Amino acid sequence: MRNQKGITLIALVITIIVLLILAGVSIAMLTGQNGILTKATDAATANTEAEKMEAVKLALAEIVANKLSGTGTPNTINAANIQTVVTKNNSNAGTLNLVDETDSTETSKVVKVIFTNGSKTYSIDAATAKITEEE
Repeated sequence: MRNQKGITLIALVITIIVLLILAGVSIAMLTGQNGILTKATDAATANTEAEKMEAVKLALAEIVANKLSGTGTPNTINAANIQTVVTKNNSNAGTLNLVDETDSTETSKVVKVIFTNGSKTYSIDAATAKITEEE
């Protein structure tokens, strides 16, 4: 009887099958609906929206401060003034979709903030500078 060293064909086939299963699971985890790439894209979108909303909040704070102190411009809450202050303070925020609207039931003006990807809409009451998310 000879003493042979090496692997058998069955061991090689089993190893290849295990590697294929691991590769399939890895690819599914990477690219699936709840995969790493999808979650990273969603996180990047949410981060961009949060940066834009923070820029809008800072712009509102500056406009309200100008209004209360009686110095500085702009001192009126409207779409154009918010965009001006956002652009001045944060060039990375880009252009927001801002729309001036007047509520038909009230006399106050409402500024709607619509993000470019269309996933969220916010209303800003021009009288109180209160921001509310719409559904």
